[in-house]
Amino acid sequence: MTSKRRTFIKHLGATVAGMTVLPLSANQSADPKQNYLPIKEGKEGKAYSAKARRLIKETTCIDMLSTFGDDYHKRNGKSLTTLWESVPASFTHEDYQFVRDAGVTVFGWGNMIPTYDDMLKFMAVQNGIIASNPHYFERIDTKSKLEQLSSSNKIGLLITNQESSHFRSVDDVDLFYGLGQRVSQLTYNGKNRLGCGAFEDTDSGITPFGKQIVRRMNQVGMGVDLSHCGDKTTLGGIEACEGAPALITHASCRALAKGLARAKTDEAIKAMAKTGGVIGIPILRFMISEKEPVYIEHFLNHIDHVAQLVGIEHVGIGSDQALYTEDYGDLQLRKDTLDNAPAKYQCHTNEDYLLTIEKLNHPFRIYDIAEGLIKKGYKDEHIKMVLGDNFKRALTQIFKH
Repeated sequence: MTSKRRTFIKHLGATVAGMTVLPLSANQSADPKQNYLPIKEGKEGKAYSAKARRLIKETTCIDMLSTFGDDYHKRNGKSLTTLWESVPASFTHEDYQFVRDAGVTVFGWGNMIPTYDDMLKFMAVQNGIIASNPHYFERIDTKSKLEQLSSSNKIGLLITNQESSHFRSVDDVDLFYGLGQRVSQLTYNGKNRLGCGAFEDTDSGITPFGKQIVRRMNQVGMGVDLSHCGDKTTLGGIEACEGAPALITHASCRALAKGLARAKTDEAIKAMAKTGGVIGIPILRFMISEKEPVYIEHFLNHIDHVAQLVGIEHVGIGSDQALYTEDYGDLQLRKDTLDNAPAKYQCHTNEDYLLTIEKLNHPFRIYDIAEGLIKKGYKDEHIKMVLGDNFKRALTQIFKH
């Protein structure tokens, strides 16, 4: 996922890339000066409370933009992500146990793929991994699979895309639905046939074609994602949803991150909530705060804001990072990436050039989120909503079968 963003900085809006911003090369080794958990260590390496462990065990934990992929450790001369994608059944039981120990039950598994042909290839790779490892993975494409996932102990993979330009016509929605795609973001940062992204100087709103696509997505049971859309397109996309929750899988709150294009207004969050939708809070430091320093408390404040604004039922997690975050990349590469990032991201970092928030930039961060919510006094049922129950409810309402 993150390794596929390489052309983003040079070609904003035309990448075949990953999630929010910044490309870090695959096969980089973790910075030895940073205190991260190596791949063979699990959550036992950290002193998480019995309560946090219980809540995570009892919850179908969902990260609406993430992956189990690992670009920073090698096996047989290949990064683990490359190996898993290219060699059938190369995902071992040890790999499976590590991902399960990390606590995330369902990964919203999407790149930013703007073309029809490339999306077909992406679907083939992802479906190939699932088909090669049926005892480890479950493609989340029906209500029953989502409901039964906890008892099966499989890793849930929800195939998504951070663009919808691969829909050349409304009939393509049916095609990709048939291949297993279950969430699609209307636009990335730029403009397409459906509407305008957050980086467009003028947001003209959702187009007639965009409304047709949303209508067909609602009809077949595919989630409408508005994470990267501009303000006007976001509101138009929400309004176009008929009888289905609108999703914002990974975005922050502009009330707390003022002036950030990729943050959502209170107006948009309220409109989304009226549909029964959910917003996933990311762990990228420059999406959580306008300036340094940025701590886990700032991340938790965004959860607080949504809960107070529209109710705890409408907030979840959309980390916008793999289990091994981009902070595992080479320090100089991180520096170069941030120094050359598009200005509209308003990137900032600390002296270590970290992209993500410390305490959340490791594979077991969902335990830290649970601990943070416990310390803030949230009820058990509300913590479970944030960890996954909210997105589970919304997806169940979106799915037709």
